[in-house]
Amino acid sequence: MTRGLIPHLCFLSLVLVAAVAVQAKQPKADSDAAISQTLQSLEHAWLDAEKNHDAAAFEKLVTDDWIAISPDGKSQTKAERAAEIKAAHITSATLGDMKVRVFGDTAVVTGTDDDVTMTDGKKSSDHYVWTDVFVKRNGKWLAVASQTARIK
Repeated sequence: MTRGLIPHLCFLSLVLVAAVAVQAKQPKADSDAAISQTLQSLEHAWLDAEKNHDAAAFEKLVTDDWIAISPDGKSQTKAERAAEIKAAHITSATLGDMKVRVFGDTAVVTGTDDDVTMTDGKKSSDHYVWTDVFVKRNGKWLAVASQTARIK
């Protein structure tokens, strides 16, 4: 009886090893490249919300407890930024290169943008560098913190 059992156990062991090897070669469901592409798309949607004065679109991209440090060094809440977006005078904005670093369900995106604003008939251009921290909650990436600096 044990003679018949040993070949079966060897066969089952080989099947198990093969299954583990195949599983190991499968790409992760959310590869870093796919996450990077998703987060860069979210950054573009964020910039579009700013350009279009669409506070509701912005609010869908950040958590309720999102906090930012503005270029003048002040803290800003989600509600404060939404109000600012509604009143913004941005006439154009362009994102520069972005870098995404993924740490499990947390990611850090750094980048630049150039904005042109028109206030009281006066046009101005500014260059910014920024960092956004995203977390994945319930399968959705949302920003939890941001910091922006104006480069002169």
